[in-house]
Amino acid sequence: MKKLALLLALTPLGACSLNRTAARVTAGVVDKGLPAVFSQSDVQYVKEALPANLQLMEILLASDPGNKSLLVNAAQGFCGYGLLFLEDDAPARASEFYAKGEAYAARALDGRTPEKAGRKDVPPLFWDTFCKALYINVNRDKPEAVAELPAIEPAARRLLELDPSFYYNGPQTLMGAYYAIRPRLFGGDPDKARTYFEASLKGAGENFLLNRYLYARMAAVAAQDPELFERLLNSVLEAEPRDGATRLADEVAKLKSKKLLEKKDELF
Repeated sequence: MKKLALLLALTPLGACSLNRTAARVTAGVVDKGLPAVFSQSDVQYVKEALPANLQLMEILLASDPGNKSLLVNAAQGFCGYGLLFLEDDAPARASEFYAKGEAYAARALDGRTPEKAGRKDVPPLFWDTFCKALYINVNRDKPEAVAELPAIEPAARRLLELDPSFYYNGPQTLMGAYYAIRPRLFGGDPDKARTYFEASLKGAGENFLLNRYLYARMAAVAAQDPELFERLLNSVLEAEPRDGATRLADEVAKLKSKKLLEKKDELF
């Protein structure tokens, strides 16, 4: 009788352990499979398929809430989906995705501030900051969102110290976005934004078309430089397709650049 009682008491613990193990195995498959998603050239296919993968990550996190790799993938997934597929036509919905991505990245950081972050913290710190920057950018009319801007700079500078080439020179892009989004009266500087975005187009980010798109959309508009704006977007449209891990982002950058060019007269 005592053995039966002990078995019944341990059963929930065993079930939790099995769920966590299964979640970690599946999370490993997701982690290894994501590059295949980002290598797709069919934008509509990924737009329709990716939400199921994001939901799967959330289901797995319910069983293994502290899985750092899964938290980072979820942060990147929600943030990326908002930017690539929602922001242009549904900014409010994109904001929800950015907020969710930021929350997952913050969980992966587990309370570590930029000052205390080490090299192993670069992925969650980057996605936490990138999601925050995108959220602020689409909510510039909300004081509570703009109030978060000062948090971008120390995080981006720490990323520049730890790994400046991470995610195709992402830290350079973050610094460029920071100076482009921030109002001039409060430290915004289109010239500094341009300097950082120019740096994002070298080395690891040279062929990442999304960097050029963000440069045009943020820094060229902030500087009110229509020639730079048009040159950058045309360079995206004229770029030859390249197979590999950036194919999806490159294809989306082309679509977004075409739409943004059509709005030139509204922006300048």
